[in-house]
Amino acid sequence: MKPLVEISIAHYESLLKYASETSPLYLRLKNAVKTEANTIAILCDLDQAQMLHAVAKHFCPAAVPQIEKAIRLNEFPNSLPPDLLQLINSTRGKS
Repeated sequence: MKPLVEISIAHYESLLKYASETSPLYLRLKNAVKTEANTIAILCDLDQAQMLHAVAKHFCPAAVPQIEKAIRLNEFPNSLPPDLLQLINSTRGKS
């Protein structure tokens, strides 16, 4: 399974600005798709997602949480978001 990173257009443009045109990351960013939700979806392998994460840490820190989420979901595809897990646990035993 490949991580699907979804970021805002502003974050995408910022990352694209700092990616070297000769890097695989640049090509991956250029092949991204604009979604109906007005975000950018980037399908990449885990190494590329980690590279994107490293670039974002330096040049677009606001994009880091979305990239980390995509990596985490790739590593644990059956895991639930913490807020949903907390909600489920808080309602157990209540009838």
